[in-house]
Amino acid sequence: MRNALAESHADFVVVGGGFAGLNAAAALARTGATVTVLEALDGANPTFRGELLHPRGVRALATLGLKDAVLRAGALPVRGFAAFAAHSASPVLLPYPRGSGMGLTIEHGRLVAGIRGELAKNPCIQLVSRARVRDLVTQRGRVSGVRTTDGRVHRASVLIAADGRHSRVRKLLGIGSTSRLLSYSLAIPLDGDVLPEPEHGHVFVGAPGPILAYGYRSGPEEEHPRDAAKVRLCIDVPLGAATGTDELLAYLRDGYAPLLPRAMREAMQRSLRREVLASSANHAIYTDACAVPGAALVGDSGGCSHPITATGMTTALHDVTTLAACVSAHGATDDALVAYQRRRYRFVRSREAFTHSLYEVLRGQGAGARQLQEGTFFYWRAAERGRRASIDVLSGDEESVAAFVSEYVRVVATSSWLACGRGFKDGGLREVVVRVGGLLATARDGMGLAVGKALSTLAMEHSIVLDALPRRDSSALRVALDSSERALAAAETFVA
Repeated sequence: MRNALAESHADFVVVGGGFAGLNAAAALARTGATVTVLEALDGANPTFRGELLHPRGVRALATLGLKDAVLRAGALPVRGFAAFAAHSASPVLLPYPRGSGMGLTIEHGRLVAGIRGELAKNPCIQLVSRARVRDLVTQRGRVSGVRTTDGRVHRASVLIAADGRHSRVRKLLGIGSTSRLLSYSLAIPLDGDVLPEPEHGHVFVGAPGPILAYGYRSGPEEEHPRDAAKVRLCIDVPLGAATGTDELLAYLRDGYAPLLPRAMREAMQRSLRREVLASSANHAIYTDACAVPGAALVGDSGGCSHPITATGMTTALHDVTTLAACVSAHGATDDALVAYQRRRYRFVRSREAFTHSLYEVLRGQGAGARQLQEGTFFYWRAAERGRRASIDVLSGDEESVAAFVSEYVRVVATSSWLACGRGFKDGGLREVVVRVGGLLATARDGMGLAVGKALSTLAMEHSIVLDALPRRDSSALRVALDSSERALAAAETFVA
């Protein structure tokens, strides 16, 4: 990365040089703008990050001119998902719709390195490493840039925060958020092509948390011809499940391995004996705004959900392409940011509601959730129409909250019908009332969240101004942020 000047000027300053930030720079540079990207690290982020892109995200990469760079970095195709019910040997296949294209999987570090290498060739983009943001620079109540810890000032017409789910810039901007730690993900590499359904993402349920699996390469095939084929297991571990390394390994062997097909189970056992596990914390972070005068949030800095739907990177690409479209229409102005805020939440609210509900169903904690899980698999097996509609919502090609609600109602109806039949068989009318009541109580949570998200989106549609940039004591805020970031870093470390 090139060195920064004592004071730099660009049309846009992007804080965060990861996946979202780099793609934001690419999208904005395509509008003819100059972009400075500030990255606090000097190398790869060691925390495990997403590695699966749905077709919608791949199409966005192609639009940005980055798909070929990602393919050269070692990406593999994904044609859909294979979902395994508990202890089931045969999956339900949920293929991506014909015409939508393929998804991709790629090791995250190689993904980011491939995109960064491509952007380094772009004269409109300046990449600056070891640039940690200290303060905002404002002018007449509007953000006009940032000051980094080395004292340098980076000015811009618009500041873009792409510094992750615990975004420091979001806090400096005064944009509120609600955050809930849901679980942890453990990433386990398996040697060999051991997936039952090649070129598919796999979901296994019945363990204490769902398991997501997919194939990937450890590097470009021409560099590692004998060590190219691998499988990534992303295992969802409940909070407080195990407290030490030995206890955790036993927990994984006893609670998760038996749910996998034999080849995967044996590969997992071998990996647990020799690998150091990578981990990440899973949060649900919701924001009610993604812009203030002079600044906007993209990617996880604008909020995130549990990674079970594998839509984090696809959502980030939606954000940056939407922002670039608004800039093309309105220029680097607050009018563009108002338009971006409206359009972003149309997509994001449906993802939040869907991900919350799907995670609760696949986790299957409680009788009601297990009945919904059984009904979901029955619904998928029953008709091609249900499988097609579900994968459209899962992949983000269908983005309305109404579409999610429609599918959820169908699943609840199917689950209720199954509960009635089994309730009568096991205990008569009283058992039916108990089972259906528990199921509906569980479904009410997901439905209530969806309605709330829809109302929030509707309110955003009618907004005509941005939230004002709040006034606050910057020195006190810096101390508080530094303290909270140290605490978050400690919390993020699950497996030493």
